Amino acid sequence: MQYVRAIDFHSAEIKGDKGYKGKILYSGESCVLIATRVPAGARGPENHVHPSDQLYYIIDGEVTIQLGSDVQTASADSAVFIPAGVPHHSWNAGSDPEVHLEILAPGSVGLQRLAEFTESVDSRGLPYAVVSPDAVRTRELEGGMTITRLIGPDRDSKHALIYLAGLPVAAAGPSLHTHDFDQFYLVLDGLLGVQIGLEEFTVSPNHIVILPAGVPHRQWNAGEKVERHLAILTPPPERPNSDDAPWDISVELRAAAHTTGLSTVPTAQRTDR
Repeated sequence: MQYVRAIDFHSAEIKGDKGYKGKILYSGESCVLIATRVPAGARGPENHVHPSDQLYYIIDGEVTIQLGSDVQTASADSAVFIPAGVPHHSWNAGSDPEVHLEILAPGSVGLQRLAEFTESVDSRGLPYAVVSPDAVRTRELEGGMTITRLIGPDRDSKHALIYLAGLPVAAAGPSLHTHDFDQFYLVLDGLLGVQIGLEEFTVSPNHIVILPAGVPHRQWNAGEKVERHLAILTPPPERPNSDDAPWDISVELRAAAHTTGLSTVPTAQRTDR
């Protein structure tokens, strides 16, 4: 598997109005991830609904989005939650390009269509939301790592949890660990060091890190300024993070002699995320 993938709009699979482009970064059972670039004055697909929940994270610029009959705007670092079945469409009313990450969760299975066009503007009372990072609390963990939780089960998002994470210079996340959900990092600022299995990567902005459930990994700030990334968990853990039932299971990893296999020794570890 290619664990680190660049957002490259030159190879975009989705193309639309006035240079609109979408790059599919990942497609699996837990989610589909699409990076989308919307030039000034361009529009996304016409009014439509999805069979899955959809989340936007705005990377650059400002998007205008109609959710049901309600029109709102979301700027950089904001997030949008669109429950399955809510009619919506978006466009760039500004003078600069707008870039966002789209998360469809659960993902596409078999021949299921990702979207269906509609003339309806009835949101059916479903709890859509536009969330600015200024409206939510940022927590600082031991070691200086910060967490700003944007959208998760507390906002009725049952299939995806997203939060902004910050790592000060020389700071690191938990030691090598696994968990039972898929996780993804979108690097926004700085350099993120990531160990995945026995390999190490230095990941720069506009790259996404793919961490399937069960794959040992750890991360640290590999640069000389604060590193920021968006973390995506699909699906969100069903239980609160606790000492008795931690989200992360710490492991020791070593290559077995004369084989291509790996040996892991799990130990429970709680992390306050």
